[in-house]
Amino acid sequence: METKDKDNTWHLIRNDNGEWICDDKVVFLSRFEAGILQVLAAQNGKPFSIQHGPDNSIWCYKHEYEDINSQHYQKSQASPRILRIKKK
Repeated sequence: METKDKDNTWHLIRNDNGEWICDDKVVFLSRFEAGILQVLAAQNGKPFSIQHGPDNSIWCYKHEYEDINSQHYQKSQASPRILRIKKK
């Protein structure tokens, strides 16, 4: 009878402060996406910390990413623009 060990499907990533974080709690970003998220976070007054991973990868905390994205979509959906044309 053969026994099979469970495969570990998670990995650890070190943040810029040297702490280890589970990869389930991070989101990897492109440089362009990181720049956009920085602007959105600044506009909404939300905390956003970009971290640098191995191989010059960029990532952020998942809860910050979700918080910024939810704020951005709520604002864009709440105020639709209407074009009004006045006749002279």
